[in-house]
Amino acid sequence: APTNGVRSKINWQDFSQETVERSLKEKRIVFIDFTAQWCQTCKLNEFGVLSNDSVVNEFTRLNVAAVKADWTFSNPVITEVLKKFGRSGVPFYVIFDPRRPEIPILLSELLTVNEVLEALRRASED
Repeated sequence: APTNGVRSKINWQDFSQETVERSLKEKRIVFIDFTAQWCQTCKLNEFGVLSNDSVVNEFTRLNVAAVKADWTFSNPVITEVLKKFGRSGVPFYVIFDPRRPEIPILLSELLTVNEVLEALRRASED
C-alpha cells in the first residue's frame, strides 16, 4: 500500500451489520469509525490518533475488527445506526466488547490516543 498518508495502517472494512455481528461472533473487539470525506474533525482524528503507532499496534495485537462507516453521501443505514446512538452526525466512534456487545463503549468526537487505548483495554480485560 502506498504510504502517502492516505492509506491507513489499520485494515478497515466497510460497515455492515453483518460484518459487525460476524466479528463479534468470532470474539473480536469491534471498533466502528463513523466518518465522512467532508468531516474535518474526522480527518484530524484519523491522522492524529487512528494512525498513531501505539493505537495501530494495539489494534493489531488485539485483532480488532476495524469497521469504517462512511457517511460521505449520507448512507441511510448508517444514519439509522447513528440515530440509535442519539447522534445526528459524524465523527462518532464506538467499541463493542464481544463479551458485552450490549454495552457499547462510546468515545468522544475529538479522540485522544490515551482514550482509544484505554477503551481497548476495557474491552479486552477480564
